Amino acid sequence: MKTRLAFLLSLGFAGFLAGCDKEVNPTVNVQSPATAQTSPAAGPDSATPPGTQPATHPSTQPATAPAIPDPREAEFLTDVTQLTAMTSNFKFDKAGEGYFSNDMKWIIFQASPKGETQYQMYVAPLEIGDGSSPKIGWPLQISPPNSRNTCGYFSPDGNTVIFGSTAGKEKAEEPNAGYQRQGGNYRWAFPDGMEIYAVPTEAIYRVAGNVTRVVQLAEESATQPAMQEDIRRSFRLLLESKATAPTTRGGSGLLDNGPLIRDKCATPDHRLTNNDVYDAEGSFSPDGKWICFTSRRSGDTEVWVMKADGSNPVQITKNPGYDGGPFFAPDGKRLIYRSDRKQNDLLQVFVGDLAFDAEGNITGLKSEKQLTDDANVNWGPFMHPDNNHIIYATSKHGHANYELYLMRDDGSHQTRITYCAGFDGLPVFSPDGKYVMWSSKRAKDNTTQLFIAKFHMPAGE
Repeated sequence: MKTRLAFLLSLGFAGFLAGCDKEVNPTVNVQSPATAQTSPAAGPDSATPPGTQPATHPSTQPATAPAIPDPREAEFLTDVTQLTAMTSNFKFDKAGEGYFSNDMKWIIFQASPKGETQYQMYVAPLEIGDGSSPKIGWPLQISPPNSRNTCGYFSPDGNTVIFGSTAGKEKAEEPNAGYQRQGGNYRWAFPDGMEIYAVPTEAIYRVAGNVTRVVQLAEESATQPAMQEDIRRSFRLLLESKATAPTTRGGSGLLDNGPLIRDKCATPDHRLTNNDVYDAEGSFSPDGKWICFTSRRSGDTEVWVMKADGSNPVQITKNPGYDGGPFFAPDGKRLIYRSDRKQNDLLQVFVGDLAFDAEGNITGLKSEKQLTDDANVNWGPFMHPDNNHIIYATSKHGHANYELYLMRDDGSHQTRITYCAGFDGLPVFSPDGKYVMWSSKRAKDNTTQLFIAKFHMPAGE
């Protein structure tokens, strides 16, 4: 989990997969950081480690009921809005790790449909900035059933989406990707069949737009049963991409015949990687020419870059243990990522200056700086468009209560942003820097869902 080591990482995450967030070893169990003497929390079965006193503030306690944010959060986040839900329309048991398109008209995110165990990839239109609270249109699934999917991202021009998927390479015997809890240990799995796919958005936008128009017509004709029945029939066929879709009253717009849109997106022709090892956690450079990603192709889990067409792969990190979840800085000259350099399961945030050749090709790292170094899990870093600030999630308040923090790009001025019981993680800024979107377990039904809020930079920053 564009945030990303599915360190799922907390009881608060309650199994939210964020395949863009994994690591350590795909075949062995490792000691939980919650059991280490230096860990600040006792892990998924208790809120505090043995011999310590539990925190008294409600915003530091695990959520067992709908969580109510502490008023201190309102200094940094206002108009907090839930985008996904377990509703009659969406039916997501859990959802999260969302990313904006550059024009802020779309989001891509992963969600687990009701009754399914694997995360699927979705694209949805976003309504934002019109004076009302943000909301999304009907989410369109772009991944095939029974595949495992993670880490979607838009190209800067909006013409392509990338995501990791096991489509066509799914192995039933492989453990689920992401966080697993077994006894007193955490465990991470990286499906060998996970590859990065690049899919043109034209057809996705067209189908999603038609679906949205059908839904709007349904709302407008709520008092007209005959029209309601026609719309229901059109909507069902539209999702199957087998019929015309009404665009206005009395009119129609032709939609391509053929299989479901979700079965068209993750085909072998769309693979950017194809090597039967874990490749995922991808995101574009600001100019759209490069993709940074996480791969196990070297035998260890490292940060890599490649050109947007999948060519010219270059290994960036070369350290034992997990390095992953990379994003480009807005200036395109740096990468920010998380690493387990001490191999103690306590992820820390790093930033690396990229090296370029005379033609502008990335050749590796010029230098690297560790921004966090403590006894907590610090992960899912993402840079503000000002190129100077980083938002991330930390276990500083317990593994049952990950919270969002902001810091400068030198690691200083760490400021708490969220104050709510349960999991808050996988944060991203909108391209204009005015919003934060993140995954949170503050939903009324105590599930992990996608939230968005207006962001206010801390005073003095």
